[in-house]
Amino acid sequence: MHRLKLLLPFAVLLSPGLILLGVAQDQLTIDASKQPAPPARGRGPFPGSISPGHSARLRVRLELRIPNGPLQPDGTTLVDFVITNIGDQTISLPSSIKENDGPSSDVLTLWFTSDAVKDAYFKDTASGRPVKIEIVPTSAELYSRSNDANSFLLVAPNQSVKVHASSRVQLQPGTHTATAHAELLHLVVRNSSISSEIVGAANSETVRTILSTANPR
Repeated sequence: MHRLKLLLPFAVLLSPGLILLGVAQDQLTIDASKQPAPPARGRGPFPGSISPGHSARLRVRLELRIPNGPLQPDGTTLVDFVITNIGDQTISLPSSIKENDGPSSDVLTLWFTSDAVKDAYFKDTASGRPVKIEIVPTSAELYSRSNDANSFLLVAPNQSVKVHASSRVQLQPGTHTATAHAELLHLVVRNSSISSEIVGAANSETVRTILSTANPR
């Protein structure tokens, strides 16, 4: 009986399920679900690659989580972008959801492409015909400032950051696929003008989701 009591704690420690359950939890979370959409950036961000991966200067794994179930009454849904540092060095990622707290030095844009996205149109005043809007919508923009330590996160190797966001764009009910994209920009100020350079980009694996009509309130 005494030997059984001694062996039980070792069996619990060596249980793979219990060990993996603790390691797999997201360690950092940013809630951008109520962040207002900024003005469209030209024609929007580039759609990104259809294959998963990352650029050399942004060694992260990007994951998209879209829950199955009913859409919001406005046709949107809540999504999670999970960013995991797969490099061997700590990286700095923007974490502020407020753009107007001072001049930004880096901007991380998160969005997804999907066949669930409803096409948007505007009416051409000359012809009176509807014209499809080609701008790619975004789900979240995170900002960092070099003089504000609270505006960025230091993410250690194998550590993850979950960004909780709204799709912002209306989606269609049905079975659909979606792919997440991330783009990190560095802003450079020269002679009172601001230019940007791409630090890196990442794309997730394609996921499948089943969306249903919004629940009436």
